[in-house]
Amino acid sequence: MTKKVISSLIIFFILIGGCYEASKAVSSPFLFIDFPSIIFVIIIATAYSFSKNSNYMMQFGLGAVYAGWLLFLVGFIALSFQFATSNMEIASLLKANSILWLGVFYGYSIRLIILTIVR
Repeated sequence: MTKKVISSLIIFFILIGGCYEASKAVSSPFLFIDFPSIIFVIIIATAYSFSKNSNYMMQFGLGAVYAGWLLFLVGFIALSFQFATSNMEIASLLKANSILWLGVFYGYSIRLIILTIVR
């Protein structure tokens, strides 16, 4: 059990370090922080895990990935509509595009850490 906890902590801190370095490289300290995405991924993953009668941790990880992709699709639809109906510049489109991927990033990060603990 100790090896699993240490492994998951190493993965978590490597992810945090990578996010920090990437944020520092583009001079945007809060690039990887989006609280609405985090909250939605956690709520949907929790609801998904309670809907199954098997291993709740594994189901939570799967639910986090599903939630991340669903958030991506919702954001992509909203961004496409905004781009089509306004004079949105490419720079603002690309900036909004980076936020689209955060839900997917959170979902897969949660899944990876949970897989490390469970298996």
